[in-house]
Amino acid sequence: RHAQRMAGIGTLTAGVAHELTNPISIITAACANLLDELNDDTLGREDLAQTLALIEQSAFRCARIVDMLRNYAPNSEPDDGAGDNAIAITSPSAILEDALTMVEQQFRKQTRVTVTTEIQPELATLFCDHHRIAQVLINLLLNARDAMQPAGGNIRVRFRIPRLDQEPALAGHVHAEMSRAATDLFAFSVADTGPGIDPANMGRLFEPFFTTKPHGQGTGLGLFIAKGIVTQHGGCIFAENNAAGGATFTVVLPRKQ
Repeated sequence: RHAQRMAGIGTLTAGVAHELTNPISIITAACANLLDELNDDTLGREDLAQTLALIEQSAFRCARIVDMLRNYAPNSEPDDGAGDNAIAITSPSAILEDALTMVEQQFRKQTRVTVTTEIQPELATLFCDHHRIAQVLINLLLNARDAMQPAGGNIRVRFRIPRLDQEPALAGHVHAEMSRAATDLFAFSVADTGPGIDPANMGRLFEPFFTTKPHGQGTGLGLFIAKGIVTQHGGCIFAENNAAGGATFTVVLPRKQ
């Protein structure tokens, strides 16, 4: 579990480096502009206030990104799988906000990817390890991004309460893979508009070190780690191809641990 978590940190590091570059660049440019205006004696009070507000906003963004990464670092012995020390009340919107903070700007500027989100109003609170479930979502977002390159496309993220009586495919995975009674559940899915998954690879997606990415671009650990986190929460994760193209990964978890 320690190795899995460290691999997850490695997956996030490149994204963190990129995300920090933008606010740091804003801070340094704003400070340079302030110095120039001071030297020219053209700095007005209103301009000073706006520039300081921009610097403060960018600095808070840096602090938030670093704090999020630190939450993944194992500062104690790995738990026994139950995660009692990390289980707490949270919300889909909070998990989604953390995940998008890590990836959204990178998607928009570098990879021509747009993200749309939907949270079912009835799903206001959850009880889980917030940071590890956010890690699962980040991994699925990154995979969806990679699947749509180089053309780009759209990713749709949905948080909802599943209806097992109306979703036979989902119900089949829940009944086969979740040990506890499937009653109070929530689900989130990440759908992309890429080429979809080769049926020959569908059964191997969650194997360690299996990857369809070019050599040097994937470790084959991301989905394996995600499945481990989901399983430790008593849930299940599965993938399917969309009728209109692309693929969807769905995670189903108990709403209460």
